[in-house]
Amino acid sequence: MMVVTLGYSHYVMQTADAVRLLEILENAERYVLKYRASDASTHHVWPNDTTFEAKMIGTDLYRMAKLAGKPED
Repeated sequence: MMVVTLGYSHYVMQTADAVRLLEILENAERYVLKYRASDASTHHVWPNDTTFEAKMIGTDLYRMAKLAGKPED
């Protein structure tokens, strides 16, 4: 299993799926809409300069974390 970090969120998935996802994101472009109250809003697209993090986790750690489930706040 792999843990993929996108922004401040972490997702766990099969290694093959993580590799596919990272390959797709590598070819994606960034987009943002800049809201301007007094003027027209602008849209921006540029090459992806974001880095993504992925790390392997062992089966035992994955199973233990799955048993723990969603944390209570």
